[in-house]
Amino acid sequence: MLINAMICDDEKKYVDEVYKCLVDYCDDNNIAYNVDIFNDGLSAGESDKIYNIAFLDIEIGNISGLKLAKLLKERNKHIVIFFITAYEKYIDDAMDLFALRFIKKPIDHIRLYNGLEKAVQLINEDEISFYLKSSKQIQKIKAKDVIYVENADHKTFVVTENKTYNTAENMDYWESKLTNICFGRPHNSFIINMEYIQNYQRKEIVLSDGKIIPIAYNKQKDFRKIFCEYLKRRKQ
Repeated sequence: MLINAMICDDEKKYVDEVYKCLVDYCDDNNIAYNVDIFNDGLSAGESDKIYNIAFLDIEIGNISGLKLAKLLKERNKHIVIFFITAYEKYIDDAMDLFALRFIKKPIDHIRLYNGLEKAVQLINEDEISFYLKSSKQIQKIKAKDVIYVENADHKTFVVTENKTYNTAENMDYWESKLTNICFGRPHNSFIINMEYIQNYQRKEIVLSDGKIIPIAYNKQKDFRKIFCEYLKRRKQ
């Protein structure tokens, strides 16, 4: 599970506050994260990375946060937007862009933390779009239907109960999409849905379809923590 986040604000104080809240949330929930920080909208807009969460100031100099949000949504229509701003006059515009939260400065850390919980839920509920390798046609599936993703012979396969897809997207793309607590990456070549684990041992996992997934030596400790957190959350 991976959160790819963008923070774009020209005030370091608020960048640091948002970053700390995001890191605290991810650490509390055993969620892996990458965070890119920008202090102006132009450089943020030039980034070619795909983000699933963005924290944007609205007045950030050379391009407004509203325009930046539109640009980010063109690249990933499912991106979750948080506007962090002191200007209430932009609330209606922010809502038109389906922003999840409009958080006033100074930042309400509890509201932001709770918003992250909702953001992760929204990301998990969305359909995932991808290109089929052979035909370049767009395919859509629900995250919950994915059993595992495998990289083999320079190809990426997505396996569901009913079908296996050869996709044009790489493993990093799938990790950024499969952010639910039930997904983990025990090996660089595999992302698995822990709902389908039938047998778990230190060095390998057996899924319900009989597939044996190796656990990389350098991931054994971290994956065990992720799996235990998954079991704990499942009981709640």
